[in-house]
Amino acid sequence: MSILQYLRPAARSASISSIALIGAAALCSLSPPASMAADAPPIVNEKFADLAPSIKMLRSEVGQDRRDVVAAAMLLTPSEGETFWPLYDQYRAEQHQVGDRKVRLITDFIANRETMSEPQAEKLMSEAFAIEKKKIAIKEDYVAKMSKVLSARTVARFFQIDNKLDAVVEMELAARIPLIH
Repeated sequence: MSILQYLRPAARSASISSIALIGAAALCSLSPPASMAADAPPIVNEKFADLAPSIKMLRSEVGQDRRDVVAAAMLLTPSEGETFWPLYDQYRAEQHQVGDRKVRLITDFIANRETMSEPQAEKLMSEAFAIEKKKIAIKEDYVAKMSKVLSARTVARFFQIDNKLDAVVEMELAARIPLIH
């Protein structure tokens, strides 16, 4: 089932031509904290600035959907929940920043895919690898943080759920983002 089928009706109204860009917004899933949003640089290539409001709306909705999926799958006791959810929110906020970088990377790629130079291609590949490394570093950091206050089984369950949700998003992006020319 497509990630888009999980989205709320307001998000489904996006045009077909912008699906890859808006789908990229799901990478991070949570809207940024208000303190980050005010001074944040644009997350999309300038050619796609008109999509920024749609991306913001979709990220908010997908972020809540993701949280609902995690809540249903985690099977937390009330005391575990008190410990888990603040860490989850911090984790998703950090992943959100990485998601901003990935949305920018995707929109830069799409904006330049027909005329991309060798240096542009090298820069995009380098950024893609840096993004993946950062995502892994954040996961490793939060495994350590969560393991201090939650059981290993609970931490493993969360990252299993998180990886499955990420895989759905990555699969959708792979299907929607065209190859370089």
